[in-house]
Amino acid sequence: MSTLIINADIVTSGSIREKAGLFINRDGRIADVFDMQDFDRAKYGDVDSVLDVKGRLLCPGLIDTHIHGIGGFEPDTTEPEPTLRMSETLVRFGVTSFLPTLYAGREEKMEKEASGIVKAMGHETGARILGINMEGPFLSPAKSGAQDPQALILPDREVLERLVASGDGHVVAMTVAPELDGIEKITDEAKKQGIVLLMGHTNATYEEALKGKALGINHTTHMFNAISKMDHKAPGAVGAVLFDPNMNCEVIADGVHVHRDLVCYLIGTKGSDHVVLITDSLSPTSLGPGKYVINGDNVVLGELGAFVLEKDHNKLCGSALTLNKAVKNVASWTGNVASAVKMASENPASLYGFSDIGSIAKGKLADLAVFDDSFNATEVFVGGKLVYSK
Repeated sequence: MSTLIINADIVTSGSIREKAGLFINRDGRIADVFDMQDFDRAKYGDVDSVLDVKGRLLCPGLIDTHIHGIGGFEPDTTEPEPTLRMSETLVRFGVTSFLPTLYAGREEKMEKEASGIVKAMGHETGARILGINMEGPFLSPAKSGAQDPQALILPDREVLERLVASGDGHVVAMTVAPELDGIEKITDEAKKQGIVLLMGHTNATYEEALKGKALGINHTTHMFNAISKMDHKAPGAVGAVLFDPNMNCEVIADGVHVHRDLVCYLIGTKGSDHVVLITDSLSPTSLGPGKYVINGDNVVLGELGAFVLEKDHNKLCGSALTLNKAVKNVASWTGNVASAVKMASENPASLYGFSDIGSIAKGKLADLAVFDDSFNATEVFVGGKLVYSK
């Protein structure tokens, strides 16, 4: 189905092209991007649909590369259904693709969950499943956070090979702690498998973090959370990330996990090219207040908008953030809408090697989201197909 989208402010590659439009061909790709002053309806022939967005923002579809669950669903079974339901839910928030993310768990548990995600791939009716993100199990018990410390193990090449096999070649990302003995066993194998390694849930010294970077750990899991802090005499893993201009990092921009001013400082220091907005959201995200069980813990939605332990509201258990809200927050905090969108679309696509999505340009897949002034999604396209309309 071909579609003309007209009267849009198009956001892509860190800039906004006002009063513009684009044409999606029947192959689901962007065939043309134009200024409305040059618009000639006859040029596009027999078009199936015309969408006038009346000045709203037209953005690349958002890409959530670190998400545990949403809408009451998470990939915690061998069956594809929960992941497919996540796919259906995510488009309501302008997300067109994602990496379902597994908690660190016993090897058998992670293998079963990975197999469920693989079964879901190719059967999505909403956001596209790009692959699997494994948050562990090679993590530091000293920085386990909401992860099960009993499930954390030292680097083991054979375990990694079995985990990768369970994902049928679709494991895209893995969080590791660089200070663990034998970490080279993991970094070497990950390079062969094309897996992006992230430094996270780590108590590494500055020197250990530098060693990890030298081994190819060039991305960072939820910066400032569950990572060794920076001190004037011991910069820690945080310092290693901040000091290297080429080191990438995720950030949970909900204003709870990381102070808004620190998010702005991170973007100013690293540059918007090296920051990726994520949600790290848990399965009850978007369900509202209530009592829930997450990864074996009894949690509630805290007053500040994140999940906390029911028995200790000072203990953060995870995020209730949606990616459109993260973009809205960063756009408000920094005053730069285009840059905020880039950190949730083009940056993750580039970092993980998904060259066909993440920006608006001729020839790219038409993964697109239209947002209103409050950054609520009004229309969402995946591969040129309208999959959500408010």
